[in-house]
Parts: sequence; C-alpha cells; structure tokens
Amino acid sequence: MRGFFAFLSREYRLSLARLGDHLTQSAFFVMLATLFPLAVGPAPDLLRQLGVSIIWIAAILSALPSFDRLFADDYRGGWLEQICLSHLSLHAYVLAKIASWYLFSLVPLIIAAPLLMLFFGLPWMLAWPLIISLALGLAALMLLGAMASALTLGARRTAMLVALLILPLAIPIIVFGVMAGQSVLLGQAASAHFSLLSALVLFLLVVSPVAAVAALRSALEEG
Repeated sequence: MRGFFAFLSREYRLSLARLGDHLTQSAFFVMLATLFPLAVGPAPDLLRQLGVSIIWIAAILSALPSFDRLFADDYRGGWLEQICLSHLSLHAYVLAKIASWYLFSLVPLIIAAPLLMLFFGLPWMLAWPLIISLALGLAALMLLGAMASALTLGARRTAMLVALLILPLAIPIIVFGVMAGQSVLLGQAASAHFSLLSALVLFLLVVSPVAAVAALRSALEEG
C-alpha cells in the first residue's frame, strides 16, 4: 500500500507538469460537442433527442488519443525498468497511473459535460445521471485504455492500435451510458444501467491491472 501512494505522489507531480495537455483535451471535448448543434442547425427537438449520445461520443473521442501515452514516457525513460530492478510493485504502479490519469485527464470531461447540456436544451434533471454515467463509463474506458496501452507498448502507430483495440470493447459502455440518460429523459429509472456500468468497472478493475502488468513485463523482456 505504501508503494501505491509513493507512485501516486509521483504521478500527481507529473500530471501537474502536463496540466496544459489535459486542459487541451477538455477544450477539444467542448469544441467537438458544440460543433454538432452548429451542424444540425435550429432543430431543438432533434438536438434534445441526440444530446446525450453526442456528449458521450465526444467524451470517448476526446479520451482515446491520450491513452497511447499512458506508459510510453516511463518505458522510453527507463522508469519501468528501474521499477523491476528495484523489485517494486508493478501492480501498484499501474493502479497509481490509472488513478492519476483518470483524475487529471477524464474528470475534467465529466465536470464539463453538464455545461454542454445547455447547447442541446437538455433538462437539468439530467445533470446528475449524466455525471454518474460518465464517471462510471470513463472509468471503464480508462481501464480498457490501460490494457491497450500496455499491450501496444513499443509498437509503431500506437495511437491507432489503441483505438482499434478499445473501440469495439467500448460499445457496451457507450450503449449503457446513453441508455441511462435516455431513461431519465423518458421519466424512467436509470438504476439498471448504472448497475451494468458499475459491474463493468468492477470486472475491469480486477482484470485490467493484471493484464497490463503482464503486458509491461513482456515489453520489458523483449526490449
């Protein structure tokens, strides 16, 4: 546990140094989502129908490009090798990396999402369900991203490979997330969709760090 907090402290400092990149990602998310109303034009009913889906797609597309850098800098800089040589826990390192990246890269997207509801004329009663579904869905996406980033470490065109690995697996996340928002708009309970998203997060929380550690060890041995 002590190793996890030591790694988390390091990742926190590194994330602060890269704060500009994370804010740029959030700005891209807002810009991408606001382009849709401009393209659709003055059609408020259509925007209300598509609003939740557009916010979700914009969030996914904004999050994807950063995942290929998750372990790349530490791999090239020799930090991963130092962890193994020092007999420190790679599992703790991966968990700290995931937690820090989620906090600095994805939480700003979740915070910005309710503000985008204004562009689509969505009711404010949708704000908390949207926040909860995005928090769970992006957590699951983050765990998928950690696996994909570790599996493609050292390969060429990693951004494209990571996207190809994640997008098919992210379809259930998008479906459950969008259905949660649509249920609220229809006056129905969204608890079932939240439960499914929570189950995905818990499953990936067990599988993803183990798979990422195995992939990192393989990359270090081959390198």
